[in-house]
Amino acid sequence: MQETRRGIVQFGLLGALLSGQPVRAEAVAPVAAPQPDFAARADALVRPYARAGIFSGAVIVARDGAVLFRQAYGAAQREWSVPNTPETRFRIASLTKQFTAAAILTLQEAGQLRLDDPAAQHMPGLPATWAPITLRMLLDHTAGLPNVTALPDYPTLLARTARTPMAVVGRLFREALLFPAGSAQEYSNTGYILLAAIVEGITGAPFATALNRLVLAPAGLAETGDADLEAVIPQRAAGYHRVAGQWRNAPPVVSAAVLGAGGLVSTLDDLVAWDAALFSGRILRPAALAEMVRDSGHGYGLGLYVGRAYGQRLLSHGGFLDGFSAIKDSYPDLGLTVVVLGNTETTPAQTLSRRLGALALGQPEVTEIAVPAAVLDRYVGVYRTGPRAVVSLAREGDRLVARGAGPARLGLTPESDRVFVAEDGTRLALDIEPDGRATGLLLDLPGGARAGPRIDAQTAHRIGNRRLARLGPR
Repeated sequence: MQETRRGIVQFGLLGALLSGQPVRAEAVAPVAAPQPDFAARADALVRPYARAGIFSGAVIVARDGAVLFRQAYGAAQREWSVPNTPETRFRIASLTKQFTAAAILTLQEAGQLRLDDPAAQHMPGLPATWAPITLRMLLDHTAGLPNVTALPDYPTLLARTARTPMAVVGRLFREALLFPAGSAQEYSNTGYILLAAIVEGITGAPFATALNRLVLAPAGLAETGDADLEAVIPQRAAGYHRVAGQWRNAPPVVSAAVLGAGGLVSTLDDLVAWDAALFSGRILRPAALAEMVRDSGHGYGLGLYVGRAYGQRLLSHGGFLDGFSAIKDSYPDLGLTVVVLGNTETTPAQTLSRRLGALALGQPEVTEIAVPAAVLDRYVGVYRTGPRAVVSLAREGDRLVARGAGPARLGLTPESDRVFVAEDGTRLALDIEPDGRATGLLLDLPGGARAGPRIDAQTAHRIGNRRLARLGPR
């Protein structure tokens, strides 16, 4: 398939739209012809991650209406060996936020709210300490609200049982703000869940219905919608995580628990079509679109990160939810969109997206992934990767090193917060529990992947006289 199912306009129109000037042919930035072998080179970039078992999902690269690369990998449902396809629907986690932001801006254009309205004006009953919080602060993460998804009982209780967004937000009514509203920024899902409740209150409709009327239908997104766990959604991928070296079904997260913040499913084609609709001015007028993509001073607009990559303006958002990892990178001045949707938690979505972006732009790769030392320390230990083979991980300075057979110690470069590549190209992924503990490891080796649990030092000593799995030059 060489074209998406919907017409896509050139995103180079965005600059003219935001300036309020008439659109002329010369306003569209020239676009270099795509490389004839781009799809083969992109597949060669992505396939090693799929072969290693680290990536299962779908990828698209599109430029000015032409699909340069569109491919799926791995299983949508492991129990029945159903493969992912380019049409598979994935949970897109925090990519949802840009749709919620667009809905709020649409309501502002309709005169039903203003971004600088206090949230309490539209949602009576909020705590008095939340009185200074405005809708804009909820959108750009400057409200000071604690992140409800970080509560200890969120994964075991709220994520599985929540029925309304306010049932989730209400868990924080007795919590202190992280900082005075508007004085700093800290990313928080709570604000977007509250925004979903406000949309419901203003429209008198469930959030999914209101979002479809305000944003999704006007954009022509027929495959994007609420990730209702009880609904039968055709071609929906299941999400998977790893525990002690084994794939398992990811714990369920009901859509109400992340409504507005991460409650949508979508497809590759719909997300490319969304960029076309948004950046062409079909969804928002120029003034509203300008607000959405303006850096508020923290590298964030309204539902989108705002920055630069490879010398180009980049509007981006990633997403992570139990069993799923996603990203959409948009280079609006070049009409380039890169989307990575994965149904495994090990998916290094940002690395894949930035590497594909570099390939499309003909630039050297720069991924700039940094993992905090405290996180690396959780990974230090010994992992069984075979009946008589182990791999040991240690921290040296700000990086992990892996030891395999012989004296070789290989430095590891992060490709996400849980996927690393060794100097010889070997990749490994850590199995992570909700509390951050590493319980297993997935290792990419010639002939296939190996996986196994984390073990204690005494067990490691007993395994084959400390025989280690082969890493390094072969």
